[in-house]
Amino acid sequence: MQHLTLVPRPRRPIASKEADAFPWLTTARVAIVLLLIVAPVFAAYHNLGNTRNFRIVREGVLYRSGQTTVAGLERIIHDHGIRTVVSLRDGSSDADREEEAFCNKQDIQYIRILPRNWGALEGPPPVDAGVKRFVQVMADPRNYPVLVHCFAGTHRSGAYCAIYRMEFEGWSNEQAIAELKSQGYAHLDEEEDISTYLKNYQPRRKRLVSQEEPIRVAPAGERSHSVP
Repeated sequence: MQHLTLVPRPRRPIASKEADAFPWLTTARVAIVLLLIVAPVFAAYHNLGNTRNFRIVREGVLYRSGQTTVAGLERIIHDHGIRTVVSLRDGSSDADREEEAFCNKQDIQYIRILPRNWGALEGPPPVDAGVKRFVQVMADPRNYPVLVHCFAGTHRSGAYCAIYRMEFEGWSNEQAIAELKSQGYAHLDEEEDISTYLKNYQPRRKRLVSQEEPIRVAPAGERSHSVP
C-alpha cells in the first residue's frame, strides 16, 4: 500500500489577499506614492514659472529676475522684503502694467528704466541715462532691498548687476563679466555693444550720483518713474 505525502499548500501573503479582496487598495497606494513624488516637482516648477530666473545678487541689497507673475512678485516681496522694483522693460505689455499697478497699490517704489542702445557711433551711448539712474538707486540704502528685472532675467538684468558689482563691490570688469556669462549670458561676446560697454566700464559713483538728483521716495500713487 502506497503512502500519500501531503504537501502543505503555501500560504498567500496577506498583502496578496488584501489585493484580491480590495483591488482599489493597491490603486490607492500607487496613487499616493505618485502624488508624493509628483507634487513637490510640480510645486517647484510652478514657483519657478512665477519667479522667473530669480537670483540673489547681494542678500538684503539686490535681487534679479525675469518678468514674474504678480503672484510671483508678491512672493518675492514677502520673502525678501523688497522695497524697490526696477523694471528694465518698456511697459507695453499687460504683465508690465499689472506689475506697476500692484507695486503702486502696495506702496513699493517702482522705477522703469527703458531699454536703450549700449553703443553709439559718436558720444555717450544712450544706455548711459539708465545706468546713471540705476547707480543712483543703488547708492541710497533707503531703497534696499531692490529687485531689478528684464524679461528673461538673464541679459539686461545681468548686465546691470555686473555694473553693480563693479560700482559698489569693487569687482574687476573681468570678474563681473565672468559671473554674467556663468549665469546664462553665454553669448555675450556675440553682442559687441554690450560686451564692449562692460569691458570699458569704469566705476563712476562719485561723479554720477549727483547731489542735484536725490532719490525721492514718492507718496503712494506717485511711485512710478520712467527714464526716457
